[in-house]
Amino acid sequence: MMGGVSLREGLRSPALYKLLLAGGFFAFTIMGGVVHFVPILQDVGAAPLEAASIASLIGIFSIVGRLGTGVLLDRFPGHWVGAVAFLVPVSACALLLLNGGDPVSQMLAAAIFGLSVGSEVDVIAYLAARYFGLKSFGALYGALNMALGVGLAFGPLAAGMLFDRFDSYTSFLMLTMVMMTASACALLILGSPPPA
Repeated sequence: MMGGVSLREGLRSPALYKLLLAGGFFAFTIMGGVVHFVPILQDVGAAPLEAASIASLIGIFSIVGRLGTGVLLDRFPGHWVGAVAFLVPVSACALLLLNGGDPVSQMLAAAIFGLSVGSEVDVIAYLAARYFGLKSFGALYGALNMALGVGLAFGPLAAGMLFDRFDSYTSFLMLTMVMMTASACALLILGSPPPA
């Protein structure tokens, strides 16, 4: 018999709602940033071809980020690893806001975004298994995956709407910093998972 909480216990658990918030907010902002990364660079002065070349770093570094997240989850508390992974892109947004016209800042921002791309799925799945066990994992992870899906769907839409409204990506980058910080805090306050 598989251990873990029942569906009813999982739905009453504060950990579920912290994970929903963390995953949804992070997916919303990371996907908005990645989909709009080339226009964001153009907004701060990069030429279209140069912006596309720099954006390719996201794909390269996403491989490193996924592997690195897995290695870190094997060695350190999952909620700490997740909080750091969800907080790291704040520095990329700060680079683009404060020194976005500098090609080095643009490349660093692309690399940082790449390191975090996909980590939300790894972190949320790992933490769901640790906090809820396998008894009702399918249903509870399905709820968490729904939050990820909503974030992934509406993040790029919100980024585009904010650009259309303000004729700049500054407001989206600032929103991203706030939401990513909130998602990292939600993971930090999870605390240690129950014993296996």
